[in-house]
Parts: sequence; C-alpha cells; structure tokens
Amino acid sequence: MKLNSFLSSKRLFLLVKRDIISNKLAILVVFGAIFVGVYLNSLINIYSSTPSSTLYSSLFANIIFISGFIITSIQFKEIHKKETAQDYLLIPASTFEKFLSRLLLSTIGFALLALAGLTLMSYMVEGINTLIFGRHSIPFYPFSGEVFKAIAHYFVAQSIFFLGAIYFRKYNFIKTINSIFIFLFALAILGVIFTRIVYHDIFSEFLRSDNFYFQLHLNSLPIESDRARMLVRTAKILYWIIPAPLFWTISYFRLKETEVKNAL
Repeated sequence: MKLNSFLSSKRLFLLVKRDIISNKLAILVVFGAIFVGVYLNSLINIYSSTPSSTLYSSLFANIIFISGFIITSIQFKEIHKKETAQDYLLIPASTFEKFLSRLLLSTIGFALLALAGLTLMSYMVEGINTLIFGRHSIPFYPFSGEVFKAIAHYFVAQSIFFLGAIYFRKYNFIKTINSIFIFLFALAILGVIFTRIVYHDIFSEFLRSDNFYFQLHLNSLPIESDRARMLVRTAKILYWIIPAPLFWTISYFRLKETEVKNAL
C-alpha cells in the first residue's frame, strides 16, 4: 500500500476542516453553556468568604474531562445511523485518515480549544465583574504544570471514550462509563487477591499498622515498603505508556470492521 493512499496531509487537512465545519454549531452551544457555568462560578467565588485562587484550574479540569468525554463519545455518531453511514463511507479519505482526524480533534484540538477558550472567558468574565462589582478572581493561567498534567490525564482517559464512540451504537457516553465501572470493580477484586497472595507480608502489615497507609495521589505515595514503592512506580509507568496507544489501536481496527459491515 502506498503511503499517499493510506495517509495524505492534504486529505487529512480537508477532513479536519470538514469535521470542524460540520460540528461548529455543537461547539458553539457547548462553549456557550461553559461560559454561563464559568461566570456563575466566578460570581460565587468573588463573594465567597474564602475565595479560591485556583478557581480556573479546577474549572479547566472539569471542562476538559466532562466536555471532552462527551464530545469524544459523539465523534462517530454518523457511522451508527443508517441514514448517514453511507455518506460517511463515501468520504474520499482512507479509514486511517478518518480515524486520525477525529482523534486529533478530540485530543490536541479540544485541549487547545479548551485552553484558549477558558483563557478568553476568564478575562471577559473577570473584566465584567470588575466593571460591575468592583472585584474579581485571578484569571486563568494556561501554562501551569497542573494544567498540562490535567491534559495528559485527559489524553489517557479519552482513549477509552474514543473506543466507546466506535464500539457502541447508542448511548456511547453512558455505556462507556458503565464499562469503566465494571472493569475497575473487577480490577479491584483481582488486585486484592493478587496483593493477598504475592505480597502477603505487606498485606498483613497494612492490616496491623496505623502508619502504613495509601494516599491516592499519582505523584506521592508514602508507602513503607520498597517492593510496594516499586509496584506503584511500575503502575505509573504502565499508566502513561500503555492505555492510550492500546485503546487507540483497538479503535482503529474496530472502525475498519464497522466500515466493512456498513458497506455490506
């Protein structure tokens, strides 16, 4: 297969442009709703007895995760409808280009849009608050480590919803969340069994000691065991390098399979 038939920068650009134009109304509605939410949160914050200096960092995390997951979940809605599936198949682009276009828009594209959008909103909102009420919150600063870490976590979690958008025919967002809960519940049970068998001494110490405890933070887990530290460190590395590429790869092959079924 020639590279040009598999991936063409010109076709990819036109496809991304087409996807943006076809979804511009939905994007405007989403960001209109976000603006209202941001303004209400800012009003509450400036009149709070203990105003938060991290208001917009928290809002950014909520926006990029909640809105991002919802937008990702509807990326492939046309391939699951009979009236639009054929139109999707007739788009003059390879399966990989269609896949990559939606992936870029729902990851890098959405993250950049959220950064730029919230930055602009924060200055608009706080400008209005200053003019009307004479007080304001600290505007959003988009270049903090906390913001970039939230984006990195979003990319990992987004891969699951991206697969759900292709895999499920209806109610993609809800079904993906349900699948995640079921998986995490099963994983927790397996984790307890694994720890009980392999790390019997650590497990026993955990049950006996008041000083042995876990804090659910990705960067700091004060664990009094070298083996447990190594296990946590390994889990962190695996978290960053495996889930996203794995789910994106599965998504691509699932998309190819869905296109073949729709073509029959």
